[in-house]
Amino acid sequence: MKKLLKMIFPLLALALIVFCCFFYKPEFVKTQSSQVIMGSVVSVTTYTDTEENGKTEQAAVFDKIKTLDSLISKNDENAALYKINNSDSNENRIDPELFGCIKETAEIYSKSDGKLAVTSGALTEAWGIDTEDFRLPSKDEIEAALPLCDDSLITLDSGKLTVKTAKGQIINLGSVGKGIACDKALEAVDISSNQSAVVSVGGSVGLFGAKSKNEGWVIGIRDPYGSENDYFAKLNFGKLEYKGGAIIFVSTSGSYEKTFEADGKTYHHILDLTTGYPVETELVSVTVKADTGLLSDALSTLCFVLGEEKSQSILDSYGASAVYVYADKTVSAYGELANALEIVNADYKLR
Repeated sequence: MKKLLKMIFPLLALALIVFCCFFYKPEFVKTQSSQVIMGSVVSVTTYTDTEENGKTEQAAVFDKIKTLDSLISKNDENAALYKINNSDSNENRIDPELFGCIKETAEIYSKSDGKLAVTSGALTEAWGIDTEDFRLPSKDEIEAALPLCDDSLITLDSGKLTVKTAKGQIINLGSVGKGIACDKALEAVDISSNQSAVVSVGGSVGLFGAKSKNEGWVIGIRDPYGSENDYFAKLNFGKLEYKGGAIIFVSTSGSYEKTFEADGKTYHHILDLTTGYPVETELVSVTVKADTGLLSDALSTLCFVLGEEKSQSILDSYGASAVYVYADKTVSAYGELANALEIVNADYKLR
């Protein structure tokens, strides 16, 4: 009997080790890297089984976003959109993905009371936005550009995948490009087996999968009056039961992002197409959570332009939610983000 027990105990111990190794799930390895793409810092953080797999995913994300940039950039001479804007023909057959981005952005901006358009390029170029020469254009330059910033002048044929523009029109996806980049990033990450990733492109963020130990994601909202690393509030998505295979897109648009001074006045980059000048508003930023990166990016701009009251019904129509930040450091949250918002800077108060 003793001999039998001596044989059984090692076997049981071995079985226990095998059992534990099979069912024990080690903590995922967190890795992070960044590159400058699309004129912004693209940061990718992965939670994977090995560091090597994390680095592989990060490289795949960067490649996806670089490919996107070669499609939607209006400034890169080799990009598909640049070639369309500078084509001798006013009607061009285009890549299905680019067609979809233009069409969806135009549809969202059609709700802006004429303040936004996918054909805003003539005006943004007059202001030098997305270039090194951000400047105050003359009144004549603005008046010449405004008639071209009209989406009713373009024709999108879904059957032929063609876009027809009026002479001089410039299609501009700059206001949604960072959100689209987060959409593309999702194609490159593996969120199976509870692996996860965070992709940040400028003011847009994609949260994919569940955090380690099935924790909910928490992200900060930048302090408009602080540095790039200062946050006045955080969004705790764990409170909204975003766990497991969560896919969350959040974008922020603010007047603090790109500014310059001329004749004693500060100008920002979010333009109102009904005036030709930067939007005049009491808001300093709007953060939107939506079902896609493009949608979150477009809606954050639209909410900033229209203001809180006018934009809420539009948010409802897309199942989106928002945090509005005002110049007096008061804050208003609408929809499900109201339950996720936590103000961490005492200078800010809820309205």
